[in-house]
Amino acid sequence: MTESAKLSGARPRLYQTPSSYYSMIARLALAEGGIAYERVFVDIHYRLSQQQPDYVRLNPGMTVPTLVLADRVLVESRDIAQYALGAPTDAETKAWVDLHYAYPIEELTFGGILARNPLARIMIPKRLDAARRQLLAHAAENPDLASVYEARAAVFAGRIKAFEPDAVVALSQRRRTEAIGFMDRLEQALQDGRPVLAPPAYGVADVVWTVFLGRMEFAGLGAEIPKRPALARYWAAQQARPGFSAADIWTKFHIGRLIGGILGIGRN
Repeated sequence: MTESAKLSGARPRLYQTPSSYYSMIARLALAEGGIAYERVFVDIHYRLSQQQPDYVRLNPGMTVPTLVLADRVLVESRDIAQYALGAPTDAETKAWVDLHYAYPIEELTFGGILARNPLARIMIPKRLDAARRQLLAHAAENPDLASVYEARAAVFAGRIKAFEPDAVVALSQRRRTEAIGFMDRLEQALQDGRPVLAPPAYGVADVVWTVFLGRMEFAGLGAEIPKRPALARYWAAQQARPGFSAADIWTKFHIGRLIGGILGIGRN
C-alpha cells in the first residue's frame, strides 16, 4: 500500500460497474495494493446513472470507475492504479502502460458484437443515439452542466460514426489483429521466465495487461493464449493471485451478476 493510501483518512469509495473493463483495472489495482474500499454500483447500461447530475459533478467524463478519496477524486483507471501501486518510474513499465492505454478496447468488444450480430448492428447504434439525445436533454435541464453534457454528446456522436454498420466488420478485424499482436509482444517479453511484466516487482503494467488478457477471453480470443507458452504461464500465475479473485475479473459475461447489481443485490 502506498503511503498516501495509508494516510487518506476516510475509506475510499469506488463507483464502478462489474463488467466494465476499466472498473476491473481499478478493482485489481486496489486489491493488489491492499486498499480497503467501498464499491458503489453505477448502472451505465439501463438507468444510465452516469448521466445523473450528482455523478457528473464527481466525474464530468461520465465514465466508470471513479474513486472518491478524502482529499481528491480520481476519474481515470490509470490514475487509480497508480494511486494504489505507485506511479511507474522506469521506462519499461511506462512503455507497457502507455501501449495499453493507446488501444481502444471498446472497439474490439463492441466491434466484435456488431460484426457477429446483425441485430446488434441495428440496435446498438440506435441505443447510442438515444444516449446522445438524452445527454442533450440533460444539458437543457442543467444549465450549469450544459457544456459538460454537450461535450459527452459529441463523444457519442463519434461512437455512432465509429460503429457505422458498413464499416464495423473491418474495424473489428483490425482491432482483433492488433490484440493478437499485443499477445505476441507479451510472449516475447515473458520468454525469459520473468514472473512480472516489468521486473523486479508486480506493478501497474501487470494490472492492466492482466485485465487485457481477461478481456481476450471475454472477446473470444482466449484460444490465442495457450499458443504462446510464456504468456500462458504468466496468465495462469496472474489468475492464481488472491487479488484476481478479489477484483472479480470477468473472463466471460455474467448476466446474473449484472442483473444483481442493477437490482442492488449480490456482489457488485
